[in-house]
Amino acid sequence: MSLTSKELMLIQDNIKMAENSIRFMQTCAESASDAQVKGLCQSLAREKWQDMQTLIKHITSIQVQ
Repeated sequence: MSLTSKELMLIQDNIKMAENSIRFMQTCAESASDAQVKGLCQSLAREKWQDMQTLIKHITSIQVQ
C-alpha cells in the first residue's frame, strides 16, 4: 500500500495535532488538584500518544507515491 503526498501530509498534520493534545492533557494533569481529573487527563494523554504511535508506524512502513 502506498500513500499520495497529500495523504502523507494529512497524516503528518494529525500527528502534530496529537502532539499538541498530549502536551495540553499533560499540562492539565499537572495543574489538576482533583485526583479523578488528574487521572482522566493522564489517561487521555496516554490514549492520544498510542494513537500518534499508530500513525507514525503507518507513515514509516508505507511508501509515498
